[in-house]
Amino acid sequence: MNKIVYVVDDDEIFHFIIKKMLVQQDDNLVINSFLCAEEALEQLSSNPQPTLPALIILDMNMQRMNGWDFIEAYRGLKSSLKNNIPIIMCSSSVDVRDMQKVQHTPELMAYITKPLDKNKMKVIEEYL
Repeated sequence: MNKIVYVVDDDEIFHFIIKKMLVQQDDNLVINSFLCAEEALEQLSSNPQPTLPALIILDMNMQRMNGWDFIEAYRGLKSSLKNNIPIIMCSSSVDVRDMQKVQHTPELMAYITKPLDKNKMKVIEEYL
């Protein structure tokens, strides 16, 4: 059965790169791209339960709703979902405060910085 991965990022180039890298690792992955967090939340809340993603890769800095806002909204949805979905935050920010905030956010499994490389992809693979 195919695993679904949500990529939530407002950068189309990032979507292109991560799709290529993920499919090289596992061609059974289905990558759903969302250019804004609101669309991903809408999909999560309207989806029939069996089609939930195995993983969400979330950008921190986006227009309108950022990654932290997404986490807050996801917390409200979590109880209606069949299972918890691991979330990996992916950002170009190397701000220590952001990394500390990640450590205190139970929904986040990891924080990886852009650009992606093979080691960072291994972190993603751990959750698939």
